[in-house]
Amino acid sequence: MSKLFIFLFFLLSFVVSGKPKNIEILVQKVSIDSLKRYEFTLASDEFGGRLTNSNVGLLTTNYISNRFKNSGLKAVLENGTSFYQKFQVDYKEPLLSKQQANKNLAIKLKTQDKAEYLAQNVIGVLLGQNTNAKHIVITAHHDHIGSDEDGIKYGADDNGSGISALIEISRIFGEAAKKHIHLKRTLVFISTDAEEKKLVGSDYYVNNPVLPINRTYCNVNLDMIGRVDSLHALNPNLSNYIYCIYQDSSKAVFNDSYLNQINNKYSALELDERYNKDDGNYKVSNLINRSDHYSFLKKGVPSIWLFSGFHDDYHQTTDTADKIRYPELKKRIQFVMALIWDLANN
Repeated sequence: MSKLFIFLFFLLSFVVSGKPKNIEILVQKVSIDSLKRYEFTLASDEFGGRLTNSNVGLLTTNYISNRFKNSGLKAVLENGTSFYQKFQVDYKEPLLSKQQANKNLAIKLKTQDKAEYLAQNVIGVLLGQNTNAKHIVITAHHDHIGSDEDGIKYGADDNGSGISALIEISRIFGEAAKKHIHLKRTLVFISTDAEEKKLVGSDYYVNNPVLPINRTYCNVNLDMIGRVDSLHALNPNLSNYIYCIYQDSSKAVFNDSYLNQINNKYSALELDERYNKDDGNYKVSNLINRSDHYSFLKKGVPSIWLFSGFHDDYHQTTDTADKIRYPELKKRIQFVMALIWDLANN
């Protein structure tokens, strides 16, 4: 095939199809290299299992806030000077020992003499064109369960995968905004703390929101989206999926038809809703309160949890970054981006 023919073919394709929509361009910017960089950082020895109320917990929130800042997200706390929403926790755990925390860590805590500190969500805002419209909250928890006598619980999937997605989505939408490609609705990105302690961080947020909770259009929650679970692992042809666990009594925001429409257009995943079906084997009630979306549901906010399921490495030392299924993670993020784009512009 001649180079001239190839050029004419693509020129004709462009003329016929027209200019690609912004979201069709943006979803192609999801980078496996970037996702690996986030994952291998968050699930490293240095980050030590990202335990709430610890040196490595602060290291984690510092890392995420820097990513939000680099993406151009707006800090809205403490008169626009901070990305941190600090809150008291009901439990007290000592700071990790120097040996546990890694000898190279040079974090100094103002409250170190008290052997405790306030947990903190990390919040960044991307303003939409219509500030009067209801906003969208996107959540993923950054904390994990630290380490024990068996070693570091790295938490690459739980929830390094969700945080990696949150960072990557904020990066791409933030860079688009710098090029004057804006969404209509405002996006609030929240990396929550103390999710592993019964959703403490998200519960705190919904009772102390940076924008009114009754003006929240919906919550999109990302928790464990980087692996293939035991129900799909036996067949390599079944890895192209994501679980959609949602509740929306109005069905005006989330419903099967709408989700499939977005998926068919942009990502072609299998949207597995087995956990949404009360068929005796899988019930939404079994999982609905297991992640941060539940805090929003309790406030009446339509919410969806994107999830790739449980596996043998869940809460084990073997939940490592090398086991993340990066092509699948990328495709799932592309679906989430398309969903957010459509929700924000409808």
